[in-house]
Amino acid sequence: MNIKRIIDILMTVSLIFLMSLQITDNEIHEYIGIAMIMLVIIHQYLNRKWFTTVFKGRYKAVRILSLTVNLALISAFILSAVSGMIISETFTFMNFERLTDFGRTAHICSSYWCFVLMGLHVGMHWGAVTAKIKSLWPVIAGVIFSGWGMYRFIAANIADYLVLNSRFVFLDYDKNSLLVILENIAMLSFCVLIGHELCAFTAMPREWRRPSANTAGMFMVCFLLILILGRPETF
Repeated sequence: MNIKRIIDILMTVSLIFLMSLQITDNEIHEYIGIAMIMLVIIHQYLNRKWFTTVFKGRYKAVRILSLTVNLALISAFILSAVSGMIISETFTFMNFERLTDFGRTAHICSSYWCFVLMGLHVGMHWGAVTAKIKSLWPVIAGVIFSGWGMYRFIAANIADYLVLNSRFVFLDYDKNSLLVILENIAMLSFCVLIGHELCAFTAMPREWRRPSANTAGMFMVCFLLILILGRPETF
């Protein structure tokens, strides 16, 4: 396993724990955030050649989509990091009291956008991973997990955080820690599948006259969960 893959895995693990604030205290959350900043800097350095290609070559639909997601992700991460420093209770080397309200609002919104955009970013490169999978079982498991993630995405009201309809995150501190992590992985899987499907659609739109089996399966799983667990209050 090369260094790039290791950094990618560490960033993904860090992201999952950053979004699991109810199982880590605030100090650990902030230390993980610092680690995430370092990992992202290393990631950018290892992929620095990408920046030299931005103004080269022709831009087709897939490349435009990839550039848009990448630039949005970089912007969201910078805002998340800066706003996190503003509201930090552990690293208080600067006085940002006047910006605290802005920092909290910006941190909630940008953090969830980082979560969604990182999932889309991974999904757009997921074809290289799935190409090596010969069995259908991992794909089926991924679709089922993504369907659960879609259900949890709706139930957790993530969309409201993305558009600032809610400026306070409601977390269940009584929920089992393993379940919290699995739910966040599921929601990330949902975003990954959406990114993968968007990439496939923009690359070959003519072959998408019928819904993708992956997308159809994900919606079916979500629908079944609604029947079994009940309709989320956010519906």
